[in-house]
Amino acid sequence: MARYLTGFLVFLLLTGTVSAQDTGPAIGTIKVVSGDASVQRGDSVTPASEGLDVQHRDILLTGPNGALGVTLGDGTLISLGPNSRFELAEFEFAPQRNSFSFFGKILEGTMVYQSGRIGHIAPEKTRIETPLSVIAVRGTRFAVRVPAGAGN
Repeated sequence: MARYLTGFLVFLLLTGTVSAQDTGPAIGTIKVVSGDASVQRGDSVTPASEGLDVQHRDILLTGPNGALGVTLGDGTLISLGPNSRFELAEFEFAPQRNSFSFFGKILEGTMVYQSGRIGHIAPEKTRIETPLSVIAVRGTRFAVRVPAGAGN
């Protein structure tokens, strides 16, 4: 019986979904932090730390000497350089329902994006917005720089 339960738990882990709507608020995890970095959630700002979960609508912030690396539930990688602001506006990864979406907003600073499973399975459901344009992601990796004040 224990072998059956262990196998079932492994199956659930492998086929589970990550969605702000379905399985709770965590959509990813901070993997790397350097220098001044934080997460703004609503009106509160928390210092970023490795292992901290990120949620739908969180804004990732870095200071003048900061850098931050996040892995989302589908394997998407987001790396931010100094003086960056990035909003995790929308994320859903539910393969069993064929429901996928990723929408992020780079408001300021530098970012490197590497697509995860959503970018490979449903690239049309992946978008990055800057104050000047919207990037419809069709490749697997790109970098973008948004100058301070570009959205003002």
